[in-house]
Amino acid sequence: MTALGPAHAAAAPPEPELPPAGQTFEHYPPMKEVYADHFSFGIFGAGEIEGLTYNYASYTPGNEMKPESTQREKGVFTFDAAEAAFARYTARNPDLRLYGHTLAWHSQTPTWMWDAPPARHGQPGAFDRAVALENLRTHVETVLGHFGDRLVAVDVVNEAVGTADPADWRASLAKGEGWYQALGADWVELAFLRAAEVVDARGWDVKLTYNDFGLDSPAKARVVYEMVKDINARHAGTRPDGRPLIEVIGMQGHYNLATDVEAVEQNIELFATLDDVEVHVTEMDIALPPGELTPENENNQGMKYAELFRVYRDHAAGPGNTTDNPKVVAAVKLAGVRDVATGWKGGEFAMPYDYDGNAKLALLGILYPDQFLATHDYIDTSGGEEPAPVPGVHVYDTSTGDPWSGANIVLGDDASAWPWSTTDDGEVAFRPEPGATYRVTVNYTAKGTTAIRVRWVRDTSNGGYTTADGALVNAHPYAADQVATQLPAYFTSGMVNMGSYDLVSEFTMDGSQPADGLVGNIGIRGGGGGNAFSVNRITVERVSAAGDEVLVTWPGAVAPPATAPAAPTDVVATAGDGSATVSWAAPAEDGGSPVTASTVTASPGGATCTTDGTSCVVTGLANGWAHTFTVVATNAAGDSAASAPSAPVTPAAPAGTPHAVALAVSGQARCVDGRPRVTVHVRNVERVPVVVAATTPWRTGAVAVLLPGASLQRTWTAPGTAVDAGDVDVTGVKLAGWQAAWTAYEAGHAGVACG
Repeated sequence: MTALGPAHAAAAPPEPELPPAGQTFEHYPPMKEVYADHFSFGIFGAGEIEGLTYNYASYTPGNEMKPESTQREKGVFTFDAAEAAFARYTARNPDLRLYGHTLAWHSQTPTWMWDAPPARHGQPGAFDRAVALENLRTHVETVLGHFGDRLVAVDVVNEAVGTADPADWRASLAKGEGWYQALGADWVELAFLRAAEVVDARGWDVKLTYNDFGLDSPAKARVVYEMVKDINARHAGTRPDGRPLIEVIGMQGHYNLATDVEAVEQNIELFATLDDVEVHVTEMDIALPPGELTPENENNQGMKYAELFRVYRDHAAGPGNTTDNPKVVAAVKLAGVRDVATGWKGGEFAMPYDYDGNAKLALLGILYPDQFLATHDYIDTSGGEEPAPVPGVHVYDTSTGDPWSGANIVLGDDASAWPWSTTDDGEVAFRPEPGATYRVTVNYTAKGTTAIRVRWVRDTSNGGYTTADGALVNAHPYAADQVATQLPAYFTSGMVNMGSYDLVSEFTMDGSQPADGLVGNIGIRGGGGGNAFSVNRITVERVSAAGDEVLVTWPGAVAPPATAPAAPTDVVATAGDGSATVSWAAPAEDGGSPVTASTVTASPGGATCTTDGTSCVVTGLANGWAHTFTVVATNAAGDSAASAPSAPVTPAAPAGTPHAVALAVSGQARCVDGRPRVTVHVRNVERVPVVVAATTPWRTGAVAVLLPGASLQRTWTAPGTAVDAGDVDVTGVKLAGWQAAWTAYEAGHAGVACG
């Protein structure tokens, strides 16, 4: 061996080698054995049985223990589905540990549990606290009592938090759904108290769990932390051996490539500060953009799995964790075995094995997080343009990195009109009118999710459904080619993977629905919670006998900045009497903004007319003079250049038609030596010579030829004092070949009497 002197660099250790991906499960160590000294490795929900029994040490049923499965009708309990699921997997692995999910939830729960009968008009009845509390206690006792200490832990309450307010965990439970409506924020505590009574009375070691999604969010994690801390503090010492009332926080791991791993770790460390409370990572999956599994996305998914499992490993509760970190993660459960084309996360490639059961890079990231991160890096897949924003329309798509797929259409911001319709940014898609009928058309592409719900939601979040919507969400099924006449509508047939469909809903807003929460904002959601679809277009129309009016379209067109329009063309003028009718062709280009006005200008003289059409009449023209006309078009950006001038036309009066002569006349009447005296001044304002005649009431007058701009002034004195000063008639006749046209003008100074 050659010693390295000061001038030699130290030899780098060889890069760790990973096994190749693409093989079936038996070619890799079982995940449950790799992490046996760290935490229990399990599965949530169903999965391919060979891979399940090989890789997973625990099983949690996905639907079989939920309230609608165990007590659909009041007092009629059925455990067959859950027992069959347990038997199916324990027959292959008798050592499989069993977990329960879930005793109390707002969803997949018959509404009679929190409503007092009778329900009316297909909607829930009035909430009754006593009835709801008795139903809750009975259900918890019976279901938990049936499965007993076969369970390692049970999700007592699932997904209670709505809009997270870290300063007020009780207000954060106001989801407007289910148990909260009947029991208020106490419902979580009441459910845990009943579950504790059941297990403590029998001496069972079944850990009581609060389970929720979105706990990678610091705000929501803080709400759950404060809730568990407060409830456990108020019930400290009430359970045997000092056990807290809530013993486990279940962090649902529904993640994607945008998940902030650092926030996940920080929130685990926050929960670790709670005394005697474990963290279970539940329902874990990492969804990819649907449509096609690209090498880039597969690599990035492996990176995300590796980063998260390194966090879980380094915060594990088992003896294999030799770090100084808090030791709190006691279980991790993936939400499946293989990728699936339909159902939960269908088409989103969320699991460590592909459709055919071959390992993806995700499996290597789980099994060998350090080696994977040392030999791989994220691949930048950003690109593409964002759709233009449309006020009040919020569209999400896992294909573009959003945490879920769907859309929200915000209907209003006036709580006095539509109490359940809200906006969080002040923008509204449209404001409904009572009695009006609306049509919503959603074009979507199924990328695994082949069922869509059109629902009533309270906000722009993914899950804030109204109470009545929750009661009726599955009540109105439709095929893809049918028009839904009620909301919520469930389009649940007639669609295949990778197909695109127009889903149409028509409904009338009669103003009676808001009290029951059957009017809110419109939500487009995947049936059964699936996210593997893309919303392509949304149109909202107001439907009436007079014709349909489009109110909303998404995506909006990205319009370039408007410019002034091109000049109008083909200007044609037709002469009239002192006027001309001018018409033209609209500009060939409007500059991206509609032409709102066109202005015609005459030459000479500058007379104009303005219109929003393509013709108008210019008045005030001098007969006998040739005129041309130009047109300027105007839009929001400005004025066009002037058009080419029209051919000249000459206004004229029709033969034999009298018409006014332009004279300026003024006068004065006064008494002089007891007799009326009148002075009249006349000026020719025509462009041609005029013969002017002025006549008094006393049959005396004056005549003169006035050139353009010349004046005539005459004074008359009445013959006697008793004669009133009357009007002076002034008459003009145009010369220069014009036919005589006589018009009388009044001096306007009558009324003077002398003597």
